[in-house]
This record gives sequence, structure tokens and C-alpha cells, in this order.
Amino acid sequence: MKKKEIVLVSIMGILTIAIVLFGYKYAAAKKEALLSEGEKQTEAVSGTAFSQESAIAESDPSEAYAQFLAAFAENRSNASVVDYLQYVHHHTKEANVAFFGDVATDAAWAKTAIASIQAEYPLENLTTSFFSHPSDSSSVFLSSQYVQEMVASSPDVIFYSIPTKTDQVVDISLVASTQNIYQIYDEMRAALPDTLIVLVTPPPAEVKMAAWNSRSLDYQNYTNNLVEENSAFTVPLYDLHADFLAELTNRNETLTNFMDAAGLELNDAGQQLYAELFANSLRTKLIDATAGLYVEGGKPDYTPIAPLLAVPEVPVTVVEEPVEEEPVYEEPVYEETYVAPTYEYVAPVVETQVTPDVPSSDTGTDSTTIPDNETDSE
Repeated sequence: MKKKEIVLVSIMGILTIAIVLFGYKYAAAKKEALLSEGEKQTEAVSGTAFSQESAIAESDPSEAYAQFLAAFAENRSNASVVDYLQYVHHHTKEANVAFFGDVATDAAWAKTAIASIQAEYPLENLTTSFFSHPSDSSSVFLSSQYVQEMVASSPDVIFYSIPTKTDQVVDISLVASTQNIYQIYDEMRAALPDTLIVLVTPPPAEVKMAAWNSRSLDYQNYTNNLVEENSAFTVPLYDLHADFLAELTNRNETLTNFMDAAGLELNDAGQQLYAELFANSLRTKLIDATAGLYVEGGKPDYTPIAPLLAVPEVPVTVVEEPVEEEPVYEEPVYEETYVAPTYEYVAPVVETQVTPDVPSSDTGTDSTTIPDNETDSE
């Protein structure tokens, strides 16, 4: 083969290889472009689908929440406190809860329970405040300005821990204790007409059980008396004291394991259990929420509870102190008794008179006169 032909064949081979390589690269680039375009189209379709799913996901809860609010408005006389809080939070964009009465400041059980429901429900702007008076009796509550102090915070819900433990100590009657507690409730209703108030029985206090006062009563008697009276009314009530003791029975536990060393307050385990019972009550116990906020419809009139209680009249015993009378001098009365004289008859004594001898002039002899009695004797 000639040298010229060899060079030509070599050039042709190089061109062929170059063309093949270019075609391969072009095909690869084209394929990559097509794949990239396909991915973009897929992402666009996926994005559209995701947007549609998101819209559906957002619309469904919104619709469900609207249905919940409508159902609450129709059945608020038989609803839970969590339902009421959601209702208030939806309309006012916030909610405020107050703990009042026989409750410690920043009570652990209260804060734990509120935090748990806040994590489960749409209650982002939920605040909690405490108005603690654990050492005061119901009589002191009435004579003080405790309710007025709380009014400024405008709570949407008040949990009123009733002061039956202190009423045991001050030794008032069952009737007076229950009357006072309802009178405090009436006072709160009058000052805060759009607030839902829930009575709460106190946590157990082991050392106070069967520690009878002069009336042979302990705080359980005061607590149970109010619970029994409340059955005739629609006042919301959580009997957490009874729930706590019942749960201990279910667990086969003793109260001592949930009390502090003094037997007066709940220990950490007791606080946790009480928080669980309280949170469960918030979710599941149905109460009459007609006393709270009304956004639609007419709110029913409120009749105070305290005057409706049958309080027996205690007869007033008047103790008359003895009056010391000054002695009056009375002159003695002398009665004269006439005594008839007694006369004894005494025969007269006749004395014999002796006549002296007179000489007789006629005979010249003595002449003697003898008395008659002597003559008879002879």
C-alpha cells in the first residue's frame, strides 16, 4: 500500500472513532437532559399533588373543628372543661385558668395537669395563675377581699379548692361550712359572670382523718356534706378526694406511700397521681358549662345557690342570770293570844270566933257559945 493511502486510511479511522465518541457523548447528554426534564416534570406533578393533599389536610381539621364548636354550643350543659377551654380559646385567641382557695402556690399537680392538656389540644395561649389561701377557713374568705383580688386577672376558668380542712380546725358546723362555701361561689359568679367555676375537693391529709374536733367531725365530714348538697344543683364539681382514695384501692396501695412524713401534704408520687386524676377529669368529666362565656345565643339567668340551702334555725337559748334581791326588812308581827284564866274553886274557910267570957249578971256562972258544927259532931 502506498504511503498516501496509509495516511488516508488512518485519517478516516480517526474520524470514525471521533464520530462514534461524539455520538456517544451526545446520546448520553441527550439522555441526561431528558431524564432531568422528566424529574422536573415529576417534581412539579408531585408538588401539585402535595399542595392538594395539604389543602385537603388543612380543610379537614378545620371542618372537624367547626363541627366540634357547633356541637359544644348545642350541648354545653353536658361538656368537659377541655371542650370549654377550646371554645374560649377559639373565640378570644387565649385562655386563662386560675386556682383559688386551699391550694399551694404553683402547686405541682396543677401545673403538670395543665401542661399535659396544653400539649394535646390547640391551647397555645393558655396561662395559669394561683390565688392561694390554704390556712383560711370559709368564714375568713367571706370577710376578706380574696374574690376581688382575683377579679383583676379575668380568669376564664376558676378551680376553687374548698377549705373544708380548715373548717374542721376552726370547728364550725357542717351547715355553716357548706353555706359559706356556696356563698363564696355566688360572690365569684356575681363578680365574674362569664367565668366557669369548678369546685374541687382537697387532696387527702392522712393525719387529719379521724382527728375529730369538738363536734366529732373531721374534714371528710365537711367535704362529703358539700358533695351531697351539690347533687341538688348544677354547680360543676370535681370530687378528686374520693377519686384519689378510690384509685389507691384499685392499686392496692396505702395512703401513707403518697404522703409526706408529717402526713399533711402529698409527696412527689401523690402529686403525680393527683395531677393524672385532675387532667383526666378535665378531659372526660362532663359538667354544666352554661355559666361561662357565651358567644352566641342567650345565656340563662343565674339563681344564687346559698339562699336555696335548707338551713335549720337554731333555737336561741336565753340564759337568765340570777338577780340578787336586796333583803327587805320586815318588822315582826306579834300575835297576842288571849288565854282565859283558869279559876279553881276554893271552899271558904270559916274561922271559929271565940267570944271572950263575959260574966253573966244573972246566974253568976261562965256561959260558952259552941259553934253549930261542933254541936253536930257531938
